[in-house]
Amino acid sequence: MMRRFSIFRSFQSTPFSRGQRWLPLVALALVSLESNAAVDGEARVQISRQQTQLAQLQNQVRSLDTWRAEIQTQSDQLQIRYDGLYDVQKDLNTLLVSLREQHAKLAGDNQEIHGTHQELQDRFSLILAQVQSLSDEQKIAGQKLAQVESEGANRGVVQLLNRVEGLNTDLNRLRGQIEVLTNDINNAQKRQRDMYVDLDTRLRRMEQQSAAAKKDQEALPALEERIRKLEQAAAALTTIPAPVASAAAATTAAPPGGVTTVSAPTVAPAATTVAAAQSSLPPANLSAVDPAAIQRAYDNAYSNYRINDYQGAIRGFDGFLKTYPKHQLAANAQYWIGESYFHLHDYRTAIEAQRRLLGYFPDSAKVPDALLIIGTAETNLGDNAAARKTFEELVSRYPNSESAEKAKGRLAKLK
Repeated sequence: MMRRFSIFRSFQSTPFSRGQRWLPLVALALVSLESNAAVDGEARVQISRQQTQLAQLQNQVRSLDTWRAEIQTQSDQLQIRYDGLYDVQKDLNTLLVSLREQHAKLAGDNQEIHGTHQELQDRFSLILAQVQSLSDEQKIAGQKLAQVESEGANRGVVQLLNRVEGLNTDLNRLRGQIEVLTNDINNAQKRQRDMYVDLDTRLRRMEQQSAAAKKDQEALPALEERIRKLEQAAAALTTIPAPVASAAAATTAAPPGGVTTVSAPTVAPAATTVAAAQSSLPPANLSAVDPAAIQRAYDNAYSNYRINDYQGAIRGFDGFLKTYPKHQLAANAQYWIGESYFHLHDYRTAIEAQRRLLGYFPDSAKVPDALLIIGTAETNLGDNAAARKTFEELVSRYPNSESAEKAKGRLAKLK
């Protein structure tokens, strides 16, 4: 700039003609225009560079917005899964309370059955003693009869014969009572065994559900660690510089002998905040039907069977089969329908019900008992040939079952 002034002084000190006095002013104007053009080029380069940075920062902001939306979606999904697990935990607690009550009830029933079983054994022992006594009396009467016949005395022979006949009648009656009591004892033992099987099934189901809930809870720390890392990553990107504001270099033409200045661009700061994700729990699949309601339906029908309300038991188990035909207790329900008909002496319907069990549930543990019921019902109907065939099938297919042992005894009676 000092150079410009020195040139200007040199021009002033140099004598010019009238026409030549404008030449210094023209030269000064040309020098000023060249300087302004150079400054404008630098400003344009800076503006282009800032626009490129602006585009890059805008792309980063869009990427962060997309990531924030994804984190929010994952947070909502995790919250839904947490709510599902909470509902499962409540259902498990309710089921546990119900099973404890049922366990206490079954313990009381078991105690009652044990007392009944002891009473039946006492009665059985008493009847055996009476039978032994009658047998001894029968032997004594036979000996007396032999003595009377050997002595040739016919006096009182008729009375002795009548007494022996009466003793035989009493003996047959006591044998019938023994068979009834034996059947009652077997039924009581069978009911007790079925009660234990049902209780064990419920406890295993509860343990499986508890194990699944425990597995979901063990997965919780890993998810919380993942959420914590996401929160840290989001916090690291919390503050982001905003795009550079548009700048323009203002140029002013100075008067002759003045200086031209360019205004510096300004940058406006801005901050973008990323929302933190919420922690949640792993998923849990809820059943469409309440397992406690299914168990209550089965228990109500079985309670009717235990109190000898066989019609009510048939209605209850039939309703259970129509509502839950594919449940794991469906085979048991079908079996108890057949046995209820058997106790009602409707043997043909009992056979049909048990054959339905064999057709729909061929792998059920109740199949040997169902075959035993079918064979016994056929015996009561007088169809000994069919009964023998059924018992032989039972012994052949399930030789180690308790029902097979009973079938062997009944086969011996049929022969």
